[in-house]
Amino acid sequence: MAVKQLSDKNSSGTVLGQSSTDKIGFYGVATGVVKPTVTGAKGSNAALTSLMTALVALGLVTDTTS
Repeated sequence: MAVKQLSDKNSSGTVLGQSSTDKIGFYGVATGVVKPTVTGAKGSNAALTSLMTALVALGLVTDTTS
């Protein structure tokens, strides 16, 4: 099966979702999620944990630490 391109070669780029509340799903996840917010001071453990939680919720990474 050929790869489907989302881009129409527009020099302004390609956008998924019109606002931060539009839901987008990745890797066949049926239920999309809204744009996550990462909290905590930059570089802190809280920020890294928040970032990991957001990436897992988006389906972009898998948490194997649990």
